[in-house]
Amino acid sequence: MTVMDRQSLHLGLDAQPQQVSLVRRALQTWLAANGWPDSATDELVFAVVEAFSNSVQHAYPGFASGRVTIELALQATTPGRMRVLAVVTDFGHWRDAGAHPCPGNGLALIRSVSQGMTLATGDAGTCLTVWTDDEELVAAERR
Repeated sequence: MTVMDRQSLHLGLDAQPQQVSLVRRALQTWLAANGWPDSATDELVFAVVEAFSNSVQHAYPGFASGRVTIELALQATTPGRMRVLAVVTDFGHWRDAGAHPCPGNGLALIRSVSQGMTLATGDAGTCLTVWTDDEELVAAERR
């Protein structure tokens, strides 16, 4: 399920690896439609796709499938400044790094390419929020 408008994008997806290309394409399309600069798009798309991939790989061990939602919102932060806020939520079970034989660097990578990140885990699932502001977007709006 995809719901897209000018200010927001909502994806409801099966937690399956083959959905990664759909996620990437939907994000790129929505960001382009909102005039988000190419220079900021790649890092944000990378962060959200990595979060989705983490959910696919780690949230539903032993289950045939699960669901992941991805929500993006374009927000004005201060006059002339814009932010994209992305929230990736799964409904599986968090596994500590020690529970996985080969813990990855996904969260560190997401943190490194975004302006901010929060992570909330619990019995109901995991919710990762990532955001970025873009200076180039601000400069373009002033022209």
